[in-house]
Amino acid sequence: MSKKSKSNFVSFHSSSKINVALAIDLGGTNLRMGIVRGTGEVVKWKKQTTPADNNSIIISIQALIEDGLSVCTVAGYNVLGVGISTGGRVDFKRGIIVASTSLISGWTNIPLKEIIERRFSLPTFVDNDGNCFAVAEKRFGKGKRFNNFIAVVLGTGIGGGIYVDGRLLRGSNNFASEIGHVSVDADGPQCSCGGQGCIELFASGSGIVRWASENPLLRHLVSDKGELSSKIISEAAKDGDLSASALLKEAGRRLGVAIAGLVNVFNPESIIISGSLLKLEHTYINEFKKTVMKIAMKSNTRELRIESSDFPKEGGILGAAALVFEETVIVHQANRSQSIDFDERVKK
Repeated sequence: MSKKSKSNFVSFHSSSKINVALAIDLGGTNLRMGIVRGTGEVVKWKKQTTPADNNSIIISIQALIEDGLSVCTVAGYNVLGVGISTGGRVDFKRGIIVASTSLISGWTNIPLKEIIERRFSLPTFVDNDGNCFAVAEKRFGKGKRFNNFIAVVLGTGIGGGIYVDGRLLRGSNNFASEIGHVSVDADGPQCSCGGQGCIELFASGSGIVRWASENPLLRHLVSDKGELSSKIISEAAKDGDLSASALLKEAGRRLGVAIAGLVNVFNPESIIISGSLLKLEHTYINEFKKTVMKIAMKSNTRELRIESSDFPKEGGILGAAALVFEETVIVHQANRSQSIDFDERVKK
């Protein structure tokens, strides 16, 4: 795509039109579209089941964007761009899904940014769901108060993003902040990422279930259909099952060990947590918090906050939208700076 076509993407209207972002949240179960204002208000939602194959996913994303653009045309909104939050490892600069998660099988080497920009001629930004959650917190949530914080999503997997001195940490090739793949057991089981003993294998929803299924003291929790879930384990713990309670506490402790290491390295002001496992407050979450405060350096925990996000469900949509608002402002400011520099040179 030429430089000219890219520059034509950015449109800042000084008229009465309201600027919005079209946000796509691609999960293993559901695919969502939202139209989001700069204040974080979601003015339109649409949700469908995530298709099973890559081609169908792309077609569904394009159909949702078309629906969103139709709504925006009728409402008179000015669409700044498209933001897409997805699981897996994402090369943010190129907008390519490099590696999928187990929840979206085969979603690999997909040049999603190029596909969407070519179809709709709108600036498109693609990032993993962990980074998107962190960006949502920074722009719309509790992260607004901090320049240094760690955002952690605790669900079927574990993800997150890290802000250092007011900027999202991306790393040398855009794969930083893979929090779920911090190893807590070098001799532990093999992870899908290629590593061993990753915290996701022990402290995510799927990891807790895997761990419990291998525990002979918890086999009685498996249903007649062979089903087991973190919810079943949690309910057993609430009902006084000591083995279930011990497993959840150990999962929380291991998570605390992993995050305490990050606290020592990055010295955040806050850890903001979100996801379905927040429901495990009295076992897993409490043990996680206690462990972080116990083993991280006291200089780094003295003023540290550990708090829950205000976005239990909207983090993906808001994060995808925040990408658009953040990145289009950056491009706009860069273009404006270049224009000022040019004007100054002409005057001279």
